[in-house]
Amino acid sequence: MAYIIENVHLMKGQALTNTSMLVEGERIITSTSRLNRHQHMKMDADKYIMTPTHVLFDSNLPLAGSFKDRKEYYLENFIMKGSTVIFTPVRVQFERQLEEKLKQAKNELLDSPIDFVLGISIPLRLLKPQFIRKCKKMKIPAIFLEIEDIGSLETIPWGWIKEALFPYNCPIIPLFSESQHKKEKQQQLNAWSNLMKKEKVPALYEGLKDGFPVSRSVLKKTGIFPGKSNLHSGGEVSYNLYNIDAETKHRDEQGLFFQSKHLVVTVDKGKVIRAGKEVYYRPGKGENVIIKTPGFFTDNY
Repeated sequence: MAYIIENVHLMKGQALTNTSMLVEGERIITSTSRLNRHQHMKMDADKYIMTPTHVLFDSNLPLAGSFKDRKEYYLENFIMKGSTVIFTPVRVQFERQLEEKLKQAKNELLDSPIDFVLGISIPLRLLKPQFIRKCKKMKIPAIFLEIEDIGSLETIPWGWIKEALFPYNCPIIPLFSESQHKKEKQQQLNAWSNLMKKEKVPALYEGLKDGFPVSRSVLKKTGIFPGKSNLHSGGEVSYNLYNIDAETKHRDEQGLFFQSKHLVVTVDKGKVIRAGKEVYYRPGKGENVIIKTPGFFTDNY
């Protein structure tokens, strides 16, 4: 059944717009300020700020834990924070493990209540053209590269790597040792960014933090956007509603994530999964999101 969400204060990135949405099932049919003539049932969202649901990065999912432990983890770290998509890397140490490790991760996420995007995390020695081509064939949207010595990057044949990545162009994301000091890590990140820009390799110039929302630029480079964390005509109905008050009305989309105490409703693909303190936990409803084209909405790297 179609219905209208009217008086929507939609926050996307740093832009707040007022609109209305015609919704049917899991999809937004249209989003415009001119829906007054439609005779559908209406829901008034005037008291709230609406955002797309968040995509959170997490490299430490307790996949081997009990169902109870995993449920508590999903609730506390994702659903209660307005996240309906997990972005996580699968650690692969040897080329022969690639398919096996991905299959294992998918099986361990069969009872996930929310969608998930799987990248892979590899040591530097695996970054070779033949391995990249295998990743490309399997549509892996992100390769996390474990870097211990920034100087070792100079030995990599980046021209061949860039050629092997084309045309899927999944980005390479740096992972630096947690034991490093903040200043040292920033120096290494600067060196990484300069090298990637020089070699024109699809890459992220920033690290990702566990438990934090993935930025719009990273969502675009990995191809998670526009399919996820995006409210648009033809897109899926997945959104958060935050109460409007002094602590929320001047926040942008990322800032609202840190105001989860004001989050009152989360809808995932047209289904309410959280309303106030009530949570509708649906194990196994999460799907493995397949990325067709990373970086499609970015001009360049």
